[in-house]
Amino acid sequence: MKKDNRSLLWGVLAGSIVGSVTALLFAPKPGKELRKDIAEGTTEAVDKVQVIAGQAGEKTTEIYGKAKEAVVSVVSEVKEWSKSVKDAVEEADVATVSGIAEQAVEVTDAVEAVRDEVAAYEAAEEAAVVEAEIEAVTGTDAAVAEAIEDGKTAGKLS
Repeated sequence: MKKDNRSLLWGVLAGSIVGSVTALLFAPKPGKELRKDIAEGTTEAVDKVQVIAGQAGEKTTEIYGKAKEAVVSVVSEVKEWSKSVKDAVEEADVATVSGIAEQAVEVTDAVEAVRDEVAAYEAAEEAAVVEAEIEAVTGTDAAVAEAIEDGKTAGKLS
């Protein structure tokens, strides 16, 4: 997503600049007036890129919020399921009557395996959330910073 946003921003900026410069170069105007028009066109292009970058940041934040809610929901459901399995195992441990004791051991082993899987799943989900946060923050900020720097550079050239 980071690369797509950057490509979009660069495309908008390049297209705006090329279009503005081309239109101005083919218009019969004096040099001073032409340079002023080019500077104004560049400023407008930078403003458009900043608006698009802001919208991309808002959308990223929105998507991140939805993803985080989904992860929290899944983790909650897994914890509830784990608790019910744990309660069932505890009840099975209490009912240790001759042949039932052997079955309880098998259930306990299965529950331990499930607990290990749940722990691994929770760790993976937490890692995914952290990675999404890092991606959302670094991707959007970098694209906005680059667009602003390019706008400042273009302003100095005029």
